[in-house]
Amino acid sequence: MAQKMYEMAEKWGLGVAERGFAQVPNYLLLLNSFRSEDEQMSPLELLVLIQLVGTWWKREEMPFPSIKTLSLRCGTSERQVLRAMSKLENANLLRRVKRRHQGLIRPNAYDLRPLAEALDKVAEQYPNAFTRKVGLAAEDDEQEKGATEKEGGKRRKVGRIKTPPKS
Repeated sequence: MAQKMYEMAEKWGLGVAERGFAQVPNYLLLLNSFRSEDEQMSPLELLVLIQLVGTWWKREEMPFPSIKTLSLRCGTSERQVLRAMSKLENANLLRRVKRRHQGLIRPNAYDLRPLAEALDKVAEQYPNAFTRKVGLAAEDDEQEKGATEKEGGKRRKVGRIKTPPKS
């Protein structure tokens, strides 16, 4: 992780890297190219989704930026953001969840699991020709790369236990 943060600082500058960054799936950025013309999102709708994704850290914890915050970040009116939200909800890309705390109305939370499910379906229908290793396979590669660098470029597998073949 430290290496990735260093790379981020190298790429964008230390001040930008220290502010943080968001993970935005490439399929989201390309989503309009996989949808019919009448299903395509407007630039504002896509920007609202990107802003929401940028505040979604854990799958089980829904983001809850206020409409005012979203309108400031998107550079448009609160009314335009509300219209975009309605269209995204009608397109089954998000769900608004009302929140209350001690009887007070709080900003809505936004369930983005419908978006994740939609992107997963797109990924199934339009597989990536240049896949990246994710999860444990990527971690294994990082460990192997680190071991290779320590040994002066020689390739060797580290910490792997071969399972015996089944009889």
